Amino acid sequence: MSEETAITDAAIEGSFGPLERFLESHGFEKLMLRWAPDAATLNVPELAFLHEYWLRLPRSGALARYDAIDPLEMRPALGNVMLLEADDAANDYRYRLYGSRIAERAGFDLTGKFTRDVPTHPAIGLFFRVCYRACAQRRIPLFTRHAPPANVGVVYWSRILLPLADETGAARHFLVGNVPGKGHPT
Repeated sequence: MSEETAITDAAIEGSFGPLERFLESHGFEKLMLRWAPDAATLNVPELAFLHEYWLRLPRSGALARYDAIDPLEMRPALGNVMLLEADDAANDYRYRLYGSRIAERAGFDLTGKFTRDVPTHPAIGLFFRVCYRACAQRRIPLFTRHAPPANVGVVYWSRILLPLADETGAARHFLVGNVPGKGHPT
């Protein structure tokens, strides 16, 4: 079993310790990760808005449907939105949309690229893949707050991963809100 698979399996079971230790071993600060975040955790307006939007979308079982996404309805958060889809094997995730505010702050645009293409540090790509795979398996929202590599110029990113169902009901798509933070996270 690969290290990435073991870390993903632990996250699916609800333990983020292996992921935190992996990132700390690469020089990254401690993470904040919460399954099914509450309103107090979603204290960033754009993320709270996207969570409420996701809850209102038509469902396929427990999941909101990908084909029901309407960018015009997400206007208050649009520059901080990413839409992703799994590759055929669900081993990596392609950015179908990489919000303009995210690209501006990060210094790069990943639209059309995969998580493996994140140009900051290989550990960040693994972090993203683990989160998406675990979220697809659990089929519930995941909140993350992490400090990116210093070259990104952001103190931390707050994200909400919202799984979306494809036409078969599988969680192969994600609506993601990603907002840069100022100062130290709380």
